[in-house]
Amino acid sequence: MSLPLTSDLKRWVEKKIETGQYPSEEAVMVAALKAMKVRESNPALEDLIDLEFEAYCAREGDDSITLDEVLAATAKIPGSMAEAIIEDERAERF
Repeated sequence: MSLPLTSDLKRWVEKKIETGQYPSEEAVMVAALKAMKVRESNPALEDLIDLEFEAYCAREGDDSITLDEVLAATAKIPGSMAEAIIEDERAERF
């Protein structure tokens, strides 16, 4: 599909690619259309979804790593994330 874009939109797409946020024009367009679809289908969700981080994860994710491998690796981390957050919050207060 070929879409005519204004010069402003072309520059916006090019900047997204140049900064490494997206690998191609097609990826920018797909992300934009997904964002538009989410916004139209449920406006409240748009505020909750970090679409840029979702795109980052799609670019940087490694599909060869299984959930079992992630669980095994994170099980070796001592303590709990909740404890770490509580400690950080207490340190900020005092």
